[in-house]
Amino acid sequence: MAAKPAAKPRAARVSRGDETRDRIFEAAIVLFSEHGYLDTTVEKIVAAAGVAKGTFFVHFATKDALVTELVRRQVRAARRSRDRALAKGGTPVDALRATVMSLGEQAGANRGLSRAVVSANVLNPVLGGYAESVFGGIASEMMDDVRAAQRIGLLTTHVDAETIAGTLVTSYFGATLHFATGPHSKPLLALLAPVVDANLIGFERHEPTPKPPR
Repeated sequence: MAAKPAAKPRAARVSRGDETRDRIFEAAIVLFSEHGYLDTTVEKIVAAAGVAKGTFFVHFATKDALVTELVRRQVRAARRSRDRALAKGGTPVDALRATVMSLGEQAGANRGLSRAVVSANVLNPVLGGYAESVFGGIASEMMDDVRAAQRIGLLTTHVDAETIAGTLVTSYFGATLHFATGPHSKPLLALLAPVVDANLIGFERHEPTPKPPR
Protein backbone atom coordinates (compact mmCIF):
# COMPACT_ATOMS: atom_id res chain seq x y z
CA MET A 1 0.00 0.00 0.00
CA ALA A 2 1.34 3.38 -0.96
CA ALA A 3 2.48 5.55 1.90
CA LYS A 4 0.37 8.58 2.71
CA PRO A 5 1.96 11.92 1.82
CA ALA A 6 3.51 13.62 4.82
CA ALA A 7 1.33 16.29 6.39
CA LYS A 8 2.53 19.79 5.77
CA PRO A 9 4.00 21.40 8.88
CA ARG A 10 1.38 23.39 10.77
CA ALA A 11 3.68 26.42 10.99
CA ALA A 12 3.99 26.52 7.20
CA ARG A 13 0.19 26.33 6.79
CA VAL A 14 -0.33 29.09 9.33
CA SER A 15 2.32 31.24 7.66
CA ARG A 16 0.67 30.90 4.24
CA GLY A 17 -2.69 31.65 5.79
CA ASP A 18 -1.32 34.80 7.39
CA GLU A 19 0.22 35.85 4.08
CA THR A 20 -3.11 35.40 2.30
CA ARG A 21 -4.95 37.33 5.00
CA ASP A 22 -2.43 40.16 4.77
CA ARG A 23 -2.69 40.20 0.97
CA ILE A 24 -6.47 40.53 1.15
CA PHE A 25 -6.18 43.23 3.81
CA GLU A 26 -3.62 45.26 1.85
CA ALA A 27 -5.68 45.02 -1.35
CA ALA A 28 -8.73 46.27 0.52
CA ILE A 29 -6.80 49.18 2.01
CA VAL A 30 -5.72 50.33 -1.45
CA LEU A 31 -9.26 50.05 -2.82
CA PHE A 32 -10.80 51.84 0.19
CA SER A 33 -8.25 54.62 -0.28
CA GLU A 34 -8.83 55.02 -3.99
CA HIS A 35 -12.55 54.27 -4.36
CA GLY A 36 -14.07 54.76 -0.93
CA TYR A 37 -16.05 52.44 1.29
CA LEU A 38 -19.26 52.09 -0.74
CA ASP A 39 -17.60 51.46 -4.11
CA THR A 40 -15.22 48.84 -2.74
CA THR A 41 -16.86 45.43 -3.05
CA VAL A 42 -15.72 41.98 -2.01
CA GLU A 43 -15.51 41.09 -5.72
CA LYS A 44 -13.07 43.95 -6.33
CA ILE A 45 -11.03 43.04 -3.27
CA VAL A 46 -10.55 39.39 -4.26
CA ALA A 47 -9.69 40.39 -7.81
CA ALA A 48 -7.03 42.80 -6.57
CA ALA A 49 -5.69 40.27 -4.06
CA GLY A 50 -5.66 37.43 -6.59
CA VAL A 51 -7.67 35.05 -4.42
CA ALA A 52 -10.96 33.21 -4.75
CA LYS A 53 -14.08 34.68 -3.18
CA GLY A 54 -14.34 31.66 -0.91
CA THR A 55 -10.82 32.35 0.34
CA PHE A 56 -11.88 35.86 1.32
CA PHE A 57 -14.61 34.49 3.57
CA VAL A 58 -12.17 32.12 5.23
CA HIS A 59 -10.37 35.16 6.61
CA PHE A 60 -13.01 37.89 6.80
CA ALA A 61 -16.73 37.45 7.39
CA THR A 62 -17.68 40.65 5.56
CA LYS A 63 -16.19 43.75 3.97
CA ASP A 64 -16.81 45.52 7.28
CA ALA A 65 -14.51 43.04 9.02
CA LEU A 66 -11.63 44.64 7.12
CA VAL A 67 -12.47 47.98 8.70
CA THR A 68 -12.56 46.43 12.16
CA GLU A 69 -9.18 44.86 11.46
CA LEU A 70 -7.79 48.25 10.51
CA VAL A 71 -9.12 49.76 13.75
CA ARG A 72 -7.57 46.93 15.78
CA ARG A 73 -4.20 47.50 14.11
CA GLN A 74 -4.37 51.23 14.80
CA VAL A 75 -5.10 50.63 18.46
CA ARG A 76 -2.29 48.08 18.79
CA ALA A 77 0.16 50.56 17.26
CA ALA A 78 -1.03 53.27 19.65
CA ARG A 79 -0.44 50.94 22.60
CA ARG A 80 3.09 50.27 21.38
CA SER A 81 3.74 54.01 21.16
CA ARG A 82 2.47 54.45 24.71
CA ASP A 83 4.70 51.63 25.95
CA ARG A 84 7.74 53.10 24.21
CA ALA A 85 7.11 56.50 25.78
CA LEU A 86 7.05 54.96 29.25
CA ALA A 87 10.03 52.69 28.55
CA LYS A 88 12.08 55.78 27.67
CA GLY A 89 11.32 57.26 31.08
CA GLY A 90 8.42 59.43 29.98
CA THR A 91 5.71 60.57 32.36
CA PRO A 92 2.12 59.36 32.25
CA VAL A 93 1.31 62.62 30.44
CA ASP A 94 3.90 61.72 27.78
CA ALA A 95 2.18 58.34 27.46
CA LEU A 96 -1.19 60.02 26.94
CA ARG A 97 0.18 62.26 24.23
CA ALA A 98 2.00 59.38 22.52
CA THR A 99 -1.20 57.34 22.43
CA VAL A 100 -3.33 60.02 20.80
CA MET A 101 -0.64 61.23 18.41
CA SER A 102 0.02 57.66 17.24
CA LEU A 103 -3.65 57.32 16.32
CA GLY A 104 -3.40 60.62 14.48
CA GLU A 105 -0.21 59.65 12.68
CA GLN A 106 -1.83 56.51 11.31
CA ALA A 107 -5.08 58.18 10.27
CA GLY A 108 -3.18 61.10 8.78
CA ALA A 109 -1.08 58.91 6.53
CA ASN A 110 -3.93 58.42 4.04
CA ARG A 111 -6.81 60.88 3.67
CA GLY A 112 -8.78 58.61 1.35
CA LEU A 113 -8.54 55.69 3.75
CA SER A 114 -9.58 57.85 6.69
CA ARG A 115 -12.56 59.07 4.68
CA ALA A 116 -13.54 55.46 3.94
CA VAL A 117 -13.30 54.48 7.61
CA VAL A 118 -15.40 57.48 8.67
CA SER A 119 -18.01 56.58 6.03
CA ALA A 120 -18.07 52.94 7.11
CA ASN A 121 -18.68 53.82 10.74
CA VAL A 122 -21.39 56.34 9.89
CA LEU A 123 -23.23 54.05 7.47
CA ASN A 124 -23.05 50.90 9.58
CA PRO A 125 -24.23 51.36 13.18
CA VAL A 126 -22.96 47.91 14.16
CA LEU A 127 -19.50 48.70 12.84
CA GLY A 128 -19.57 52.08 14.51
CA GLY A 129 -20.46 50.42 17.79
CA TYR A 130 -17.56 48.00 17.42
CA ALA A 131 -15.09 50.80 16.72
CA GLU A 132 -16.40 52.64 19.76
CA SER A 133 -15.83 49.57 21.93
CA VAL A 134 -12.26 49.13 20.63
CA PHE A 135 -11.43 52.77 21.26
CA GLY A 136 -13.17 52.41 24.60
CA GLY A 137 -10.55 49.82 25.49
CA ILE A 138 -7.67 52.15 24.81
CA ALA A 139 -9.53 54.99 26.54
CA SER A 140 -9.61 52.80 29.64
CA GLU A 141 -5.83 52.48 29.51
CA MET A 142 -5.58 56.23 29.05
CA MET A 143 -7.67 56.68 32.19
CA ASP A 144 -5.05 54.64 34.05
CA ASP A 145 -2.38 57.04 32.76
CA VAL A 146 -4.49 60.01 33.83
CA ARG A 147 -4.83 58.62 37.35
CA ALA A 148 -1.08 57.97 37.48
CA ALA A 149 -0.45 61.57 36.40
CA GLN A 150 -2.88 62.83 39.02
CA ARG A 151 -1.16 60.85 41.77
CA ILE A 152 2.18 62.50 41.06
CA GLY A 153 0.69 65.97 40.69
CA LEU A 154 0.96 66.42 36.91
CA LEU A 155 -2.78 66.65 36.18
CA THR A 156 -5.58 68.20 38.15
CA THR A 157 -7.65 66.05 40.46
CA HIS A 158 -10.62 68.39 40.03
CA VAL A 159 -11.55 66.63 36.77
CA ASP A 160 -12.16 62.90 36.73
CA ALA A 161 -9.97 60.56 34.69
CA GLU A 162 -12.80 59.50 32.38
CA THR A 163 -13.45 63.09 31.33
CA ILE A 164 -9.79 63.84 30.65
CA ALA A 165 -9.22 60.65 28.65
CA GLY A 166 -12.52 61.12 26.81
CA THR A 167 -11.59 64.68 25.88
CA LEU A 168 -8.32 63.52 24.35
CA VAL A 169 -10.00 60.72 22.37
CA THR A 170 -12.68 63.14 21.19
CA SER A 171 -9.94 65.50 20.02
CA TYR A 172 -8.63 62.69 17.83
CA PHE A 173 -12.06 61.91 16.39
CA GLY A 174 -12.81 65.56 15.70
CA ALA A 175 -9.49 66.22 13.99
CA THR A 176 -9.81 63.03 11.94
CA LEU A 177 -13.30 63.95 10.79
CA HIS A 178 -12.14 67.40 9.71
CA PHE A 179 -9.10 65.93 7.95
CA ALA A 180 -11.08 63.19 6.19
CA THR A 181 -13.91 65.40 4.95
CA GLY A 182 -11.96 68.55 4.16
CA PRO A 183 -9.92 68.02 0.98
CA HIS A 184 -7.91 71.17 1.63
CA SER A 185 -7.45 70.78 5.37
CA LYS A 186 -4.06 70.83 7.03
CA PRO A 187 -2.29 67.52 7.67
CA LEU A 188 -3.97 65.64 10.49
CA LEU A 189 -1.07 65.92 12.92
CA ALA A 190 -0.99 69.68 12.36
CA LEU A 191 -4.67 69.77 13.33
CA LEU A 192 -4.39 67.37 16.23
CA ALA A 193 -1.18 68.37 18.00
CA PRO A 194 -2.21 71.86 19.16
CA VAL A 195 -5.58 70.60 20.37
CA VAL A 196 -4.03 67.76 22.36
CA ASP A 197 -1.37 70.05 23.82
CA ALA A 198 -3.94 72.69 24.74
CA ASN A 199 -6.09 70.08 26.49
CA LEU A 200 -3.16 68.67 28.41
CA ILE A 201 -2.11 72.16 29.50
CA GLY A 202 -5.68 72.91 30.51
CA PHE A 203 -5.76 69.81 32.69
CA GLU A 204 -2.43 70.51 34.39
CA ARG A 205 -2.45 70.71 38.15
CA HIS A 206 -2.16 74.34 39.20
CA GLU A 207 -3.02 74.07 42.87
CA PRO A 208 -0.02 73.67 45.19
CA THR A 209 0.87 70.13 46.11
CA PRO A 210 0.19 69.58 49.81
CA LYS A 211 3.32 69.39 51.94
CA PRO A 212 3.84 66.09 53.72
CA PRO A 213 3.27 66.23 57.49
CA ARG A 214 6.35 66.63 59.66
